[in-house]
Amino acid sequence: MALAGLALGFVLDAVIAKLAREPYEHPEQDEDGDAPVIPGGLKLASEHGALDLPGLLDGRSLYRTAAVVVATTVLFAVVGAQYEGNALHLAIVAGYVSALVVCASTDVLAFRVPNVITYPGIVAALVIGMTLPDANRLDVIVGSLLFGGMLMIPSLLARGMGMGDVKLAFFVGLVLGLGLVVPAMLYLAFGVGIAAVVLLVTRIRNRRDPIPYAPFIAGGALIVILTQGVAFADL
Repeated sequence: MALAGLALGFVLDAVIAKLAREPYEHPEQDEDGDAPVIPGGLKLASEHGALDLPGLLDGRSLYRTAAVVVATTVLFAVVGAQYEGNALHLAIVAGYVSALVVCASTDVLAFRVPNVITYPGIVAALVIGMTLPDANRLDVIVGSLLFGGMLMIPSLLARGMGMGDVKLAFFVGLVLGLGLVVPAMLYLAFGVGIAAVVLLVTRIRNRRDPIPYAPFIAGGALIVILTQGVAFADL
């Protein structure tokens, strides 16, 4: 599984770079028609309509590629150790982990959680939760509604959290089910709280600057997946 993660890491890196570049290559215009913006409300300077890509989105960014490949290799190695007894479970969990890595990475790079990942992920997790014999259907549905519903409230009331984060939360709820999504939500809250304090104290961000939430949603989910299990398989 580590070798599979190593190989897949390069594929995921290419996917991440492509999805994260799209807001820069096809930016929306601000309400006044001036500076282009990307998700998260960040305005970018432009000349003749062209935007300079951040260094980490360059196709030759060794830092981004190394981070993605190392993370995928380590995560797949742990998945292999934890779910080695069932090939089907192993394949499904590896798919879940891959989706979470992509969503977390694109949000860090471009404040974007791509629908091309979350929509198929939601459908797949729903089908898996409804069909695998060891999954409790009600538990899966309630877990998704709880996590997605909890994040939908701040997304509607404030600009900091987007609907992409809400869709990712619905996906995670389906993956974990009610019994396991609560710990993931606690990890999310703890991680966001610590990050917010650090960013404010160091003045890397001010109170009005957006924070990418997908890494914390994905991080909480990954901790639970790798230590406690998923909706259809407890560890």
